[in-house]
Amino acid sequence: MRTLAESLSSAARLLGSRPYLVTPQQTLTFSAFDRSAARLANVLREAGVAPGDVVGLFLPSKPFIAIGYYACQKLGAVAAPMSSMNRQREIEMVISRTSMKVMLVDHSTLPFALEARTRLGNPQTLLTTDGPTDDALDADALMRAAEDAFDPFPGLAGDPAALFFTSGTTGAPKGAIQTQGSLYATLRDMTVYNRFRWGTEVFMNALPLFNNFGATCMMNAAVFSGATMIMLERWDTELVLRSITEHKATFIAGSPTMFLYLLRDFNPQQHDLSSIRLGATGGAPVSPTIVEQFQQKLGAPLVQVYGATEVSGYVTGAPVLGIQKRGSAGLPIGATAIQIVDDDGSLLPANAVGEVRVSGDVVGGGYWDDAQTTAATFTDEGWLSGDLGYLDEDGYLFIVDRKKDVIISGGFNIYPLEVEDVLYSFDAVRVCAVIGLPDQDKGEIPAAVLVPKEGCEIKTGEIIAYCKKHVSAYKVPRRVFTVSDMPLGPSGKILKRELRDRFASGKLQELV
Repeated sequence: MRTLAESLSSAARLLGSRPYLVTPQQTLTFSAFDRSAARLANVLREAGVAPGDVVGLFLPSKPFIAIGYYACQKLGAVAAPMSSMNRQREIEMVISRTSMKVMLVDHSTLPFALEARTRLGNPQTLLTTDGPTDDALDADALMRAAEDAFDPFPGLAGDPAALFFTSGTTGAPKGAIQTQGSLYATLRDMTVYNRFRWGTEVFMNALPLFNNFGATCMMNAAVFSGATMIMLERWDTELVLRSITEHKATFIAGSPTMFLYLLRDFNPQQHDLSSIRLGATGGAPVSPTIVEQFQQKLGAPLVQVYGATEVSGYVTGAPVLGIQKRGSAGLPIGATAIQIVDDDGSLLPANAVGEVRVSGDVVGGGYWDDAQTTAATFTDEGWLSGDLGYLDEDGYLFIVDRKKDVIISGGFNIYPLEVEDVLYSFDAVRVCAVIGLPDQDKGEIPAAVLVPKEGCEIKTGEIIAYCKKHVSAYKVPRRVFTVSDMPLGPSGKILKRELRDRFASGKLQELV
C-alpha cells in the first residue's frame, strides 16, 4: 500500500516540472504543489495539529483546498472538506461532531466559521487565504515563512485520511471515513479500469473538491496517475468546452446533468473535443440516451460508473473495452464484489431488485463517532448502500433508484430513471426529473418536472401521450411541471427533495 502523501512525493520526484493543477488564474507543477503542501503541513503542525486530528477545509473549489487536503496527508491529519455553500447549521454540526480545532477558510466562509467559534468554542484556530484579519491567521504569510519540506507521517492502511459528511437521502448527515487503505485500493482500481497512462493524461475537472467525486476520482486520481488536472471552480459549459479544446483534455468525469449540458452546447465548428478518449458519469443514474449521444458526437465512450463516498470512489463501471449494456453501471472493478440482498440480508437471484451491497478493500472505515449506524450499514458481509438495483445473468449491475426515490403508486413500484429516459427522448425536453407526489387514492402519483429546450412549448397532453407509448400506464406522469432550471447539489445531482418541497409550497408551475 502507498499513502496519499507517498503518492504525491513520488509524482513530485518523477514529474516535478509537469503541470498538476491548471486554473484560469494559475498553474502549479507537481513539485510546486508538493512544496506548498509541505509548507502548510508545517504551519498546521505549529498550530497544534497532530496525526489523527480533523482539519476543516471550508473553502471553495480552488487550489488552496487541494493544498490543504495534501498538507493533512503529510501530517497524518484527517482532511474534512466542507462545501463552501454550507451555512451555519451545517458547519456547526460538523464542528461539534468532530471537535475540530483548526479550519482553513477564505473571505466567503470566514464569517460562518467565526459565528461557529463564538457559539461552540471551536475551531480555535482559523487560517485564511485572504490576508490577515483580527480573527484569523494569514495562511499565505505563514506558508512563505515555513520550510518547504516535510517528512510524511508513516500512515497505516486503517488510518483515516479524509472525512466527508453526507446525508444521503435520509437521516442526519453522517461522516463517511475514507482510510489510507480504502483510498489506495480505489485509486489503484480506477486507474487500471480507466486505462490511465502514467504522466500523460489531462483531466477536465469542474467537480467541486469538497465532494468525493471531485476529491477522490479527480484530484487524488490525478496525483496517483501523474495527470494534469484542468480545474474550474464550478461548472461553466462554454468554459469547459474551451478548456478541453485548449488543453487537449483526455478524460472528463461528472454528473449526467453536466454531460447533458456539454452535449447541448457542443459546436464542432468552435470546439475540438477530439482529444477526449473517455468520459465517466456517476452520482446519479444516467439516461442511456446521453451515453449514446456522447459516443456519436465525440467518438469516445461515456461509461456509467457506480460508487459512493463510503467506498471511496467508484466500484463498478461499464467496460471501456467490451460489451456495454444499455442502462447498466457495468461490472465490478478491481477486487470489489457486488451483491444484491433483501431486507434481511439474504442474497437475491439474478434480475431480482434489492439493495446493493459492496464488499472489498475499497470499503471505508465507517461513520465518524456513530457506532450504531456504522454497525447497521458496514456489516461483515459488506457495506449496505441504500441503493436499489439488480445484477443480470452476466453480473452487470443495473441501478434502478435510491430507496427513497422509488414511487409507490397503488401498490406498484415506479423507478423514476425509466420514465426519465423516455422523457429525455422527447424533442422539447432539455432536463427532466420524475418525482412522487402525494395522492389520496394511490398514496403517490408520478409527476414530471421539466426544463424545456429554448424556444419550445410543451403541453401536458403531449407528454402524457408520449409516455403512454413507451411505458406501462401506471408509470406515466399524471402531472407535469416546468422550471427554468433544476436545483443541483455540489456534485451536480438533481435535488429531487427540493422539487418536492417546491411543490408542497406551491412554487412549481403546472402545465395545462
